[in-house]
Amino acid sequence: MRIPNIILQQRTLEGIQSNLREVDRAAREIASGRRISAPSDDPAAARSILRTNSSLQANEQFARNISSARTLLDLEDVALQQMGDVLSRGREIALSQGGSTASTESRAVAAREVDGLVEFLRDLANTRLGERYIFGGVDATSPPIPADGDPPPPLPEGELAVEIAPGRTTLVNHSASQIFGATGALEALEDLARALRDDDGEVIRAGDGALSWAHAQVQVLVGETGSRMSRLDLAASRLDAMDLTLAEYRSDLENVDFEEAISRMANRQAAYQGALLATSKLLSVNLVDYLR
Repeated sequence: MRIPNIILQQRTLEGIQSNLREVDRAAREIASGRRISAPSDDPAAARSILRTNSSLQANEQFARNISSARTLLDLEDVALQQMGDVLSRGREIALSQGGSTASTESRAVAAREVDGLVEFLRDLANTRLGERYIFGGVDATSPPIPADGDPPPPLPEGELAVEIAPGRTTLVNHSASQIFGATGALEALEDLARALRDDDGEVIRAGDGALSWAHAQVQVLVGETGSRMSRLDLAASRLDAMDLTLAEYRSDLENVDFEEAISRMANRQAAYQGALLATSKLLSVNLVDYLR
C-alpha cells in the first residue's frame, strides 16, 4: 500500500516534535533538579507526592501537640515534686509537735508555718501556662481554687487528651481534683494547722499518718506523669522516623536522578538529530525520484 508523501512528512515532523519535547523536559529536570514540575509530567507520582505532603503536614501538627503536652507534663512534674516536699515538711512538723516536749507556743508558731504550706499548695493548684490553668481540668480558663472562694467550689475534674498520631490520643495532665483533692493533701495540711492552733496533741499525731498517705498518693501521680512523658517520647521518635521515611519517599518521587536525566537527554538528542536527518532526506525526495 502506497503511503502519501504528506503523511510521511507529518509523521516525521511529529517525531521531531516529540523528541524535542523530551529533550526540553530532560533539560528542565537537570536545570531545576526536580523530576516533576507539573502534575502532567507524571500524574501517578504527583498524586503520591500530594498524599505524602498531607501526611507530613499532619505529622507537623502531631509534633506540635507532643511539644505542648511535654511542656504541660514538665510543669506538672515540677509541681508534684514541690508538693511532695511540702507534705514531707508537714510530716516533720506533725512529728515534732506531736510529742510531749511541744508547747502551746511552739504549736502556734508551727500552725502559722503550716498555714503557709496550705497557701503554697493553693498557689500551686493555680499554676498557669499562658492563659491556661494547667490543673483546671476541662475548663482550664478559671483558677481551680479562687482566692475569694468561701467556701471553696469543687475542685475541677477532667484530663486533657491530645492526638499524637492518627487515631491515637494520650492524657497529658491530672486535674486539681486528682492532685489536691483525691490525695487528701490539702485537707491533711488544713487539719494539721487546725490541730496545732487547738493545741490538740492527739490530732497532731494522727496528722502524720494522713500526710504520709497523701505523700504516697502524690508519688503515684509522679509515676503516672513519668509514664505519660515516656509515651510522648516514643510517639515523638516514631514521628521522626516516619517523617524521615516520607521525606525520602517524596525525594525519590520528585527529585531528578542526574545521571539518568543526562543519559536520557543525550539519547533524545540523538533521536532528535536522527529525525531531523531523516526528515531532510524525505523532504529532498521529489516526484522524479518516485518515478524512477
